[in-house]
Amino acid sequence: MRVWAVFKKSLVEQFRDYKAVLLTILSPIVFIVIFGLAFGQGFYTYSLAISDEDQGGLGGSLVQQIVSSEYPNGNTMFKTIQADYNKQELLDGVKKGRYDAHLYIPPGFSESLLSNGRSGQSSQVQVKLLGNPSNLTYSFISSFVENYIHNFVWANGTAESPVQIVYEETGEVKVQSEFENMAPGLMVFSVFFLLILSSMVVTRELENRTIQRIMLSKVRAFEFCAGVSLSQMVLAAIMLPLVFASSLLLGFSSSGSYALAYLVSLIATFSAIGIGLIIAAFCRTSLEAFIIGNVVVTPMMFLAGIFFKVPPVKLFAVMGKEIELLTLMPTLDAVSAMNKILINNASFSEILPEIIVLVLLSAGYFLVGGYLFSRKIMHSGGVK
Repeated sequence: MRVWAVFKKSLVEQFRDYKAVLLTILSPIVFIVIFGLAFGQGFYTYSLAISDEDQGGLGGSLVQQIVSSEYPNGNTMFKTIQADYNKQELLDGVKKGRYDAHLYIPPGFSESLLSNGRSGQSSQVQVKLLGNPSNLTYSFISSFVENYIHNFVWANGTAESPVQIVYEETGEVKVQSEFENMAPGLMVFSVFFLLILSSMVVTRELENRTIQRIMLSKVRAFEFCAGVSLSQMVLAAIMLPLVFASSLLLGFSSSGSYALAYLVSLIATFSAIGIGLIIAAFCRTSLEAFIIGNVVVTPMMFLAGIFFKVPPVKLFAVMGKEIELLTLMPTLDAVSAMNKILINNASFSEILPEIIVLVLLSAGYFLVGGYLFSRKIMHSGGVK
């Protein structure tokens, strides 16, 4: 009977804190949804631009074979884009992510294969594949396309291939490990843990009832939120160099601008603090803020594109910047900007769209957080 009594007491107390119970139940469901959205749509479809300048029919046949290629589950392997062969425009297209790679089929491709089949001798033609070596996607595409070309040549009765595959690169530094590919995203994501701390700082004022003393001193909601935000920004300013140094010690290297990466990270910090203020407006205790903060930050980490590329849900474009459904989540553009800076050596102008989005999101989250804090806490006299 005593076990039964303890069981009832524990169960009642557990469900009394219904938020913690609800979040505990929802957390694994959130993980399932995230990975289902990321990997449940089948294999990833790569975007491949193709320039076919072959005068014969074999070049077109190779293109058609690539276009019609499918995974075992029926998903399309490549989304192909017909492009004119302009080297600079193609470089810009790869760098800006309009497509993952570019395939160039030169004039004389058909003639080289046909003459080799007739006489066994022919001059080699160069099929060029352009991509970003710092992007792991390019490695996958290179492997797939190389196999398609070799199989196509052999299928046309040529044992010794007259086709030479030339791999061209955009000039970015090639990553040496998966960690180097993920490190920029992990660096900037470190500041988003401050959304948990900032929400706990605010709710601790409620728990200790010091918020009532603050209100008696005529401090307005905006001033309180600004003060909390500045204290968290100082913490981020100290933490970021340590995070950068830790990455360097673990083997990460980059010729990109760390000063620019530092600026992007600080802007991202402000958006994280704004989200923390929003969370605090709905919590009574620092424990609640900690739990909800973790539930919020976890999907943000997985959907930011640090570990895997999430299929985009595009809404519209503004000044060449594609706005996705996940753009409302600041980690997406923060990680994108950091990857461009530290992996692709991007300049300020090249990441300006991401910075604009981050600034707008940061201001928006801060204003919403300040408004909710004022309405739900200050207007209630600091009692929730």
